[in-house]
Amino acid sequence: MDITLQVIIFQAFISLSVCLNPFTITTYDNGTYSLSINDNIWLESAPTFFRDSGKLYSAKDGSLKLFYTGNEVGVDKLGNFTTKDYLYWAGSKEMFVSIRMYDDPNFVVFIQNFTDGASGTKAGSYDEVISGFPGFQIKDGVVDTGYLSFGGYMLGDTHKSIGKWGSHTKDIRDGLTGGPLILFDKDGNTLIISPLTEFMAASNWQDKESGGNVYWGVMGGVDEVPYHYTYMTIVYYAKGINKAFEGWGGALRKLYGSKKNSRAQDLTLGRAGYWTDNGAYYYYKTEPKKNYEQTMMDLVNKTVFTFNYFQFDSWWYFKGLAGGVKLWEPRPDVFPHGLGYFYNKTFSLVALHNRYWSRDTPYAKQNGGDYDFIVEDTGALPIDQKFWNDLLNKTLTWGLVMYEQDWLNVQLDKITALKTNLTLGQIWLSQMNEAAKANNVFIQYCMSNPRHALQSLTLSQVTQARVSDDYSPGGEQWRIGISSLFANALGLAPSKDTFWTTEVQPGNRYKRTEPNTRLNALVATLSTGPYGPSDMAGHLNYDLINKTCIYYGSLMQPAKPATAMDVQIIQEAFESKKMEIWSTYSVNVLNDTALNWGTVFAVDTSGDVTIDYKDMEFLRQ
Repeated sequence: MDITLQVIIFQAFISLSVCLNPFTITTYDNGTYSLSINDNIWLESAPTFFRDSGKLYSAKDGSLKLFYTGNEVGVDKLGNFTTKDYLYWAGSKEMFVSIRMYDDPNFVVFIQNFTDGASGTKAGSYDEVISGFPGFQIKDGVVDTGYLSFGGYMLGDTHKSIGKWGSHTKDIRDGLTGGPLILFDKDGNTLIISPLTEFMAASNWQDKESGGNVYWGVMGGVDEVPYHYTYMTIVYYAKGINKAFEGWGGALRKLYGSKKNSRAQDLTLGRAGYWTDNGAYYYYKTEPKKNYEQTMMDLVNKTVFTFNYFQFDSWWYFKGLAGGVKLWEPRPDVFPHGLGYFYNKTFSLVALHNRYWSRDTPYAKQNGGDYDFIVEDTGALPIDQKFWNDLLNKTLTWGLVMYEQDWLNVQLDKITALKTNLTLGQIWLSQMNEAAKANNVFIQYCMSNPRHALQSLTLSQVTQARVSDDYSPGGEQWRIGISSLFANALGLAPSKDTFWTTEVQPGNRYKRTEPNTRLNALVATLSTGPYGPSDMAGHLNYDLINKTCIYYGSLMQPAKPATAMDVQIIQEAFESKKMEIWSTYSVNVLNDTALNWGTVFAVDTSGDVTIDYKDMEFLRQ
């Protein structure tokens, strides 16, 4: 693949300006509402609905009956607000919805409250929703609008869609694997719509049967909702796509406040490591006639560069039925002397991979173990805080610094209880986080759906997430500019995965070469995520590695991840032009004066691209 790469550095001293906010919401006493920008309506409400007792109650046909409209004032962590409240009857059950309008004019919050609870609520599929508020009509507007919809795994990168918004729009990513929806015009006016609470229980759903409405509500598999269960959705406005992500993420992080300085404390984010996951030379491959223990120890002893940690992938532990993890212990044929031996002999810290749980795991009480698990035909899920505490406590002698929870999407898909229980997903991830916190371990999410990523806002130890598919030599999974926007907004460092630093790796299992070694190394550096070469012993390119690292593997990273500039996303949506144009910045202090240095990264631009001043948000940091 012929790739043209440009990196441009800027220095600037820029003054700030402010303007009146053009975002408005209009509410009506009949339960409808609309969102406008610059006095142009962007979104008009779709009929509110709730499910109960096996029936759909909707404002569309009048079966959901509005009986009260009112207003209140209040304050929460996001600031002072006034509300527009609506009370409905869904049969004999009272349902309450509210629109919270804040003194900060950049966002509004939509609230659902199951005042009387509900039962018999499940929808026709897991990917639908049992309640719909807010809901918006998908139709052509007076302003040409584009959209970005996250979906799939790797933080919603694998199935994300970008295009023009209107009556023809049919591919909004929704359901269990759906994520935030972003709308924007050619001038960069942007709305981001996402869950604000109950991330593991919330979904968005495109109702193609009703002429193209999109709703936010509780996931479709839930059949029982307790009294006063509450779910909230946020709509955030800013002028500029990057600016909207920054503001939206800032509001969410302000609400939950769990991250603080976690990323700065994670050694795997600031220093180079050696990786062995898919795409690596030593992924399910050792040196001839040697086990992994010997291969890894030889690598440590023969490598001139000092790697601060080693990542061991799924090859090191026991697997059971359907390929799930059975015992998270080193196999004797892989590490005959155990992981503690490797740590004591090499003084090398480790990052360890884990996957979804097998239903035959001996940890589960159902299989004679000591811990509470949910065990189903297709897999298992730990629901015992002591299990997580014990699992990670034993790693203190292994030198564990980062726990990689992979296959998050598969764990969700395999366990029915995660798709039908309102709180189980939150409990599962919270127990994992609490054990990691107690043992001073950080967590990487891999193959996460957007709901896992959003839930990480509440979890102090989740510092990073994979944002593209697995590395493949010569492939293009380095294209992470858009998904890095999402990750950084949530306080997560984006990970592009491993890479080779030398083009030819004799005897590699993929029978491929890597012509873009410099590109991959640069992207890993600009990502601010893990930097993890994976060449065979004797084939690491130290000259290349040393261009991105300083003393003892400390990485020369920017102040924030490089993210897709507005112009990239706008051109793809409106003109179907695909390119990579990212930006970031670094801050240096000279004579007590902070200097901002901006970086523009451009790849595969099929002609001249004009970058306006308004696109250079990094100049105004």
